[in-house]
Amino acid sequence: MSNRTGSRRQRAAEDGERSLIGPPSGRARDSLLDQDVSTPFFVYLLAFFSALGGFLFGYDTGVVSGAMLLLKKEMHLSALWQELLVSSTVGAAALSALSGGFLNGRLGRRICILIASFIFCGGGIILSVAQNKGVLLVGRITVGLGIGIASMTVPVYIAEVSPPHLRGQLVTINSLFITGGQFIASVVDGAFSYLSQDGWRYMLGLSVLPAVLQFFGFIFLPESPRWLLQKGRNQEARQVLGRVRGNQNIEEEYDSIRASIEEEGKEAGSGGVVILRILSYGPTRRALIVGCGLQMFQQLSGINTVMYAYLSCYT
Repeated sequence: MSNRTGSRRQRAAEDGERSLIGPPSGRARDSLLDQDVSTPFFVYLLAFFSALGGFLFGYDTGVVSGAMLLLKKEMHLSALWQELLVSSTVGAAALSALSGGFLNGRLGRRICILIASFIFCGGGIILSVAQNKGVLLVGRITVGLGIGIASMTVPVYIAEVSPPHLRGQLVTINSLFITGGQFIASVVDGAFSYLSQDGWRYMLGLSVLPAVLQFFGFIFLPESPRWLLQKGRNQEARQVLGRVRGNQNIEEEYDSIRASIEEEGKEAGSGGVVILRILSYGPTRRALIVGCGLQMFQQLSGINTVMYAYLSCYT
Protein backbone atom coordinates (compact mmCIF):
# COMPACT_ATOMS: atom_id res chain seq x y z
CA MET A 1 0.00 0.00 0.00
CA SER A 2 2.77 2.46 0.91
CA ASN A 3 4.56 1.64 -2.36
CA ARG A 4 1.41 2.35 -4.39
CA THR A 5 0.80 5.60 -2.49
CA GLY A 6 4.37 6.67 -3.02
CA SER A 7 4.09 5.85 -6.70
CA ARG A 8 0.97 7.96 -7.08
CA ARG A 9 2.61 10.90 -5.38
CA GLN A 10 5.72 10.52 -7.48
CA ARG A 11 3.59 10.49 -10.63
CA ALA A 12 1.62 13.52 -9.46
CA ALA A 13 4.81 15.39 -8.67
CA GLU A 14 6.11 14.67 -12.15
CA ASP A 15 2.90 14.94 -14.16
CA GLY A 16 0.45 16.87 -11.93
CA GLU A 17 -1.17 20.14 -12.74
CA ARG A 18 1.54 22.71 -13.34
CA SER A 19 1.46 26.44 -12.95
CA LEU A 20 0.34 28.37 -16.01
CA ILE A 21 3.75 30.02 -16.07
CA GLY A 22 5.35 26.77 -17.20
CA PRO A 23 4.48 24.28 -19.92
CA PRO A 24 1.52 22.03 -19.11
CA SER A 25 1.96 18.41 -18.15
CA GLY A 26 0.20 15.59 -19.92
CA ARG A 27 -0.68 12.27 -18.31
CA ALA A 28 -2.26 13.29 -15.01
CA ARG A 29 -4.17 16.17 -16.54
CA ASP A 30 -5.56 14.01 -19.31
CA SER A 31 -6.58 11.22 -16.95
CA LEU A 32 -8.43 13.67 -14.75
CA LEU A 33 -10.21 15.33 -17.66
CA ASP A 34 -11.14 12.06 -19.31
CA GLN A 35 -12.90 10.57 -16.29
CA ASP A 36 -16.30 9.27 -17.31
CA VAL A 37 -17.99 9.37 -13.93
CA SER A 38 -21.24 10.73 -12.60
CA THR A 39 -21.01 14.10 -10.89
CA PRO A 40 -22.39 14.24 -7.34
CA PHE A 41 -25.37 16.58 -6.83
CA PHE A 42 -23.41 18.24 -4.03
CA VAL A 43 -21.09 19.85 -6.61
CA TYR A 44 -24.03 21.55 -8.31
CA LEU A 45 -25.31 22.67 -4.91
CA LEU A 46 -21.95 24.28 -4.17
CA ALA A 47 -21.96 26.02 -7.55
CA PHE A 48 -25.51 27.31 -7.01
CA PHE A 49 -24.90 28.82 -3.58
CA SER A 50 -21.59 30.28 -4.75
CA ALA A 51 -23.13 31.83 -7.87
CA LEU A 52 -25.69 33.66 -5.73
CA GLY A 53 -22.82 36.11 -5.25
CA GLY A 54 -22.88 36.67 -9.02
CA PHE A 55 -26.67 37.10 -8.89
CA LEU A 56 -26.28 39.80 -6.24
CA PHE A 57 -23.58 41.43 -8.36
CA GLY A 58 -25.96 41.64 -11.31
CA TYR A 59 -29.00 42.63 -9.25
CA ASP A 60 -27.35 45.44 -7.30
CA THR A 61 -25.74 46.95 -10.38
CA GLY A 62 -28.89 46.65 -12.50
CA VAL A 63 -31.63 47.66 -10.07
CA VAL A 64 -30.39 51.22 -9.58
CA SER A 65 -31.57 52.27 -13.04
CA GLY A 66 -35.24 51.87 -12.12
CA ALA A 67 -34.81 52.98 -8.52
CA MET A 68 -33.19 56.21 -9.64
CA LEU A 69 -36.35 57.27 -11.51
CA LEU A 70 -38.26 57.27 -8.24
CA LEU A 71 -35.42 58.53 -6.05
CA LYS A 72 -34.68 61.66 -8.04
CA LYS A 73 -38.32 62.74 -7.73
CA GLU A 74 -38.89 61.73 -4.12
CA MET A 75 -35.57 63.05 -2.76
CA HIS A 76 -35.10 65.83 -5.32
CA LEU A 77 -31.67 64.59 -6.31
CA SER A 78 -29.40 66.81 -8.34
CA ALA A 79 -27.46 65.42 -11.31
CA LEU A 80 -24.34 65.21 -9.11
CA TRP A 81 -26.10 63.10 -6.48
CA GLN A 82 -27.55 60.81 -9.11
CA GLU A 83 -24.05 60.26 -10.47
CA LEU A 84 -22.69 59.61 -6.99
CA LEU A 85 -25.35 57.05 -6.11
CA VAL A 86 -24.79 55.13 -9.33
CA SER A 87 -21.00 55.29 -9.55
CA SER A 88 -20.20 54.86 -5.84
CA THR A 89 -21.07 51.16 -6.00
CA VAL A 90 -18.73 50.55 -8.92
CA GLY A 91 -15.94 52.56 -7.28
CA ALA A 92 -16.29 50.70 -3.98
CA ALA A 93 -16.34 47.37 -5.84
CA ALA A 94 -13.09 48.24 -7.63
CA LEU A 95 -11.38 49.12 -4.35
CA SER A 96 -12.58 46.03 -2.48
CA ALA A 97 -11.64 43.80 -5.43
CA LEU A 98 -8.03 44.94 -4.96
CA SER A 99 -8.06 43.37 -1.51
CA GLY A 100 -9.89 40.26 -2.69
CA GLY A 101 -6.75 38.28 -3.50
CA PHE A 102 -5.21 38.97 -0.11
CA LEU A 103 -8.41 38.12 1.76
CA ASN A 104 -8.87 34.90 -0.23
CA GLY A 105 -5.37 33.76 0.61
CA ARG A 106 -5.56 34.78 4.25
CA LEU A 107 -9.11 33.89 5.28
CA GLY A 108 -10.15 31.30 2.69
CA ARG A 109 -12.80 31.26 -0.01
CA ARG A 110 -15.68 30.21 2.21
CA ILE A 111 -15.11 32.95 4.79
CA CYS A 112 -14.79 35.57 2.06
CA ILE A 113 -18.13 34.51 0.55
CA LEU A 114 -19.72 34.66 4.01
CA ILE A 115 -18.28 38.15 4.49
CA ALA A 116 -19.55 39.26 1.08
CA SER A 117 -23.06 37.93 1.71
CA PHE A 118 -23.11 39.62 5.14
CA ILE A 119 -22.07 42.91 3.51
CA PHE A 120 -24.79 42.48 0.89
CA CYS A 121 -27.34 41.97 3.68
CA GLY A 122 -26.15 45.08 5.52
CA GLY A 123 -26.14 47.18 2.36
CA GLY A 124 -29.64 46.07 1.38
CA ILE A 125 -31.03 46.88 4.82
CA ILE A 126 -29.37 50.32 4.83
CA LEU A 127 -30.79 51.12 1.40
CA SER A 128 -34.30 49.95 2.27
CA VAL A 129 -34.55 52.12 5.42
CA ALA A 130 -32.60 55.17 4.20
CA GLN A 131 -34.26 58.49 5.00
CA ASN A 132 -31.88 60.79 3.15
CA LYS A 133 -29.40 60.75 0.31
CA GLY A 134 -26.39 60.51 2.63
CA VAL A 135 -27.58 57.19 4.03
CA LEU A 136 -28.37 56.03 0.51
CA LEU A 137 -24.77 56.75 -0.49
CA VAL A 138 -23.49 54.74 2.48
CA GLY A 139 -25.73 51.82 1.46
CA ARG A 140 -24.56 51.92 -2.16
CA ILE A 141 -20.91 51.97 -1.08
CA THR A 142 -21.56 49.05 1.28
CA VAL A 143 -23.12 47.02 -1.51
CA GLY A 144 -20.13 47.84 -3.72
CA LEU A 145 -17.74 46.42 -1.14
CA GLY A 146 -19.66 43.16 -1.22
CA ILE A 147 -19.62 43.09 -5.03
CA GLY A 148 -15.84 43.47 -5.13
CA ILE A 149 -15.19 40.62 -2.71
CA ALA A 150 -17.77 38.34 -4.34
CA SER A 151 -16.49 38.95 -7.87
CA MET A 152 -12.97 37.93 -6.81
CA THR A 153 -13.99 34.92 -4.72
CA VAL A 154 -16.92 33.15 -6.34
CA PRO A 155 -15.22 32.06 -9.60
CA VAL A 156 -12.17 30.84 -7.67
CA TYR A 157 -14.27 28.79 -5.25
CA ILE A 158 -16.37 27.21 -8.00
CA ALA A 159 -13.25 26.32 -9.99
CA GLU A 160 -11.54 24.74 -6.99
CA VAL A 161 -14.46 22.54 -5.92
CA SER A 162 -15.50 21.51 -9.45
CA PRO A 163 -14.35 18.25 -11.07
CA PRO A 164 -11.77 18.94 -13.79
CA HIS A 165 -14.08 17.75 -16.59
CA LEU A 166 -16.87 20.16 -15.49
CA ARG A 167 -14.82 23.11 -14.29
CA GLY A 168 -15.45 25.37 -17.29
CA GLN A 169 -19.18 24.68 -17.35
CA LEU A 170 -19.68 25.29 -13.64
CA VAL A 171 -17.62 28.50 -13.56
CA THR A 172 -19.83 29.81 -16.37
CA ILE A 173 -22.80 29.53 -13.99
CA ASN A 174 -21.47 32.62 -12.20
CA SER A 175 -21.68 34.67 -15.42
CA LEU A 176 -25.17 33.29 -16.05
CA PHE A 177 -26.26 34.36 -12.57
CA ILE A 178 -24.83 37.87 -13.09
CA THR A 179 -26.94 38.43 -16.20
CA GLY A 180 -29.86 36.68 -14.50
CA GLY A 181 -29.56 39.14 -11.62
CA GLN A 182 -29.67 42.04 -14.06
CA PHE A 183 -32.76 40.60 -15.71
CA ILE A 184 -34.57 40.05 -12.39
CA ALA A 185 -33.60 43.60 -11.37
CA SER A 186 -35.39 44.94 -14.46
CA VAL A 187 -38.48 42.86 -13.66
CA VAL A 188 -38.51 44.10 -10.05
CA ASP A 189 -38.04 47.70 -11.23
CA GLY A 190 -41.07 47.34 -13.47
CA ALA A 191 -43.18 45.68 -10.76
CA PHE A 192 -42.60 48.38 -8.13
CA SER A 193 -42.43 51.39 -10.45
CA TYR A 194 -46.20 51.82 -10.08
CA LEU A 195 -45.99 52.55 -6.37
CA SER A 196 -46.36 56.27 -5.76
CA GLN A 197 -44.31 56.14 -2.55
CA ASP A 198 -41.29 54.09 -1.44
CA GLY A 199 -41.24 51.79 -4.44
CA TRP A 200 -37.47 52.20 -4.58
CA ARG A 201 -37.16 50.77 -1.07
CA TYR A 202 -38.51 47.43 -2.26
CA MET A 203 -36.31 47.53 -5.36
CA LEU A 204 -33.11 48.09 -3.39
CA GLY A 205 -34.07 46.09 -0.30
CA LEU A 206 -35.05 42.83 -1.99
CA SER A 207 -31.36 42.03 -2.52
CA VAL A 208 -31.34 40.99 1.14
CA LEU A 209 -33.23 37.77 0.32
CA PRO A 210 -30.60 36.03 -1.87
CA ALA A 211 -27.87 37.40 0.40
CA VAL A 212 -29.46 35.75 3.45
CA LEU A 213 -29.95 32.51 1.50
CA GLN A 214 -26.28 32.46 0.51
CA PHE A 215 -25.07 33.31 4.02
CA PHE A 216 -26.98 30.54 5.76
CA GLY A 217 -26.22 28.11 2.95
CA PHE A 218 -22.48 28.65 3.25
CA ILE A 219 -22.53 28.09 6.99
CA PHE A 220 -23.01 24.41 6.14
CA LEU A 221 -20.78 24.24 3.05
CA PRO A 222 -17.08 23.31 3.10
CA GLU A 223 -13.93 25.29 2.42
CA SER A 224 -12.01 24.84 -0.82
CA PRO A 225 -9.79 21.73 -0.59
CA ARG A 226 -7.04 23.55 -2.49
CA TRP A 227 -6.92 26.37 0.07
CA LEU A 228 -6.86 23.84 2.91
CA LEU A 229 -3.87 22.12 1.30
CA GLN A 230 -2.11 25.46 0.87
CA LYS A 231 -2.50 26.01 4.62
CA GLY A 232 -1.15 22.56 5.47
CA ARG A 233 -4.51 21.17 6.61
CA ASN A 234 -4.06 18.00 4.59
CA GLN A 235 -6.41 15.68 6.41
CA GLU A 236 -9.24 18.21 6.34
CA ALA A 237 -8.59 18.81 2.63
CA ARG A 238 -8.82 15.07 1.93
CA GLN A 239 -12.12 14.85 3.83
CA VAL A 240 -13.61 17.83 1.96
CA LEU A 241 -12.49 16.49 -1.41
CA GLY A 242 -14.02 13.11 -0.59
CA ARG A 243 -17.28 14.79 0.43
CA VAL A 244 -17.43 16.87 -2.75
CA ARG A 245 -16.55 13.95 -5.06
CA GLY A 246 -18.93 11.46 -3.45
CA ASN A 247 -17.89 7.84 -3.91
CA GLN A 248 -15.17 8.58 -6.47
CA ASN A 249 -11.50 7.80 -5.96
CA ILE A 250 -9.89 11.10 -4.96
CA GLU A 251 -6.26 9.99 -4.55
CA GLU A 252 -5.09 11.02 -8.00
CA GLU A 253 -6.78 14.42 -7.85
CA TYR A 254 -5.57 14.99 -4.29
CA ASP A 255 -1.97 14.23 -5.26
CA SER A 256 -2.29 16.40 -8.36
CA ILE A 257 -3.50 19.41 -6.37
CA ARG A 258 -0.73 18.92 -3.82
CA ALA A 259 1.91 18.65 -6.53
CA SER A 260 0.58 21.83 -8.14
CA ILE A 261 0.81 23.73 -4.85
CA GLU A 262 4.35 22.49 -4.27
CA GLU A 263 5.31 23.58 -7.79
CA GLU A 264 3.84 27.02 -7.18
CA GLY A 265 5.84 27.27 -3.98
CA LYS A 266 9.05 26.47 -5.83
CA GLU A 267 8.29 29.06 -8.50
CA ALA A 268 7.48 31.69 -5.88
CA GLY A 269 10.79 30.97 -4.19
CA SER A 270 12.77 31.21 -7.42
CA GLY A 271 12.61 35.00 -7.37
CA GLY A 272 11.92 37.42 -10.17
CA VAL A 273 8.87 39.48 -11.02
CA VAL A 274 5.91 37.19 -11.62
CA ILE A 275 4.35 39.35 -14.34
CA LEU A 276 7.59 39.28 -16.31
CA ARG A 277 7.73 35.48 -16.11
CA ILE A 278 4.10 35.30 -17.26
CA LEU A 279 4.76 37.60 -20.21
CA SER A 280 7.88 35.68 -21.19
CA TYR A 281 5.93 32.44 -21.68
CA GLY A 282 3.88 32.39 -24.89
CA PRO A 283 0.69 30.54 -23.85
CA THR A 284 0.14 32.60 -20.70
CA ARG A 285 1.02 35.83 -22.51
CA ARG A 286 -1.59 35.12 -25.18
CA ALA A 287 -4.19 34.10 -22.58
CA LEU A 288 -3.54 37.30 -20.63
CA ILE A 289 -3.87 39.47 -23.73
CA VAL A 290 -7.11 37.76 -24.79
CA GLY A 291 -8.63 37.93 -21.30
CA CYS A 292 -7.71 41.57 -20.67
CA GLY A 293 -8.71 42.50 -24.22
CA LEU A 294 -12.16 40.97 -23.82
CA GLN A 295 -12.69 42.85 -20.56
CA MET A 296 -11.47 46.12 -22.07
CA PHE A 297 -13.66 45.93 -25.18
CA GLN A 298 -16.64 44.85 -23.11
CA GLN A 299 -16.37 48.05 -21.07
CA LEU A 300 -15.57 50.26 -24.07
CA SER A 301 -18.73 49.01 -25.78
CA GLY A 302 -20.69 51.17 -23.33
CA ILE A 303 -22.88 48.41 -21.95
CA ASN A 304 -22.56 49.76 -18.40
CA THR A 305 -23.83 53.16 -19.48
CA VAL A 306 -26.80 51.51 -21.17
CA MET A 307 -27.51 49.38 -18.11
CA TYR A 308 -27.44 52.30 -15.68
CA ALA A 309 -29.25 54.88 -17.78
CA TYR A 310 -31.51 53.10 -20.25
CA LEU A 311 -34.69 53.72 -18.25
CA SER A 312 -33.89 57.42 -17.90
CA CYS A 313 -33.73 57.69 -21.69
CA TYR A 314 -37.42 56.79 -21.93
CA THR A 315 -38.75 59.13 -19.25
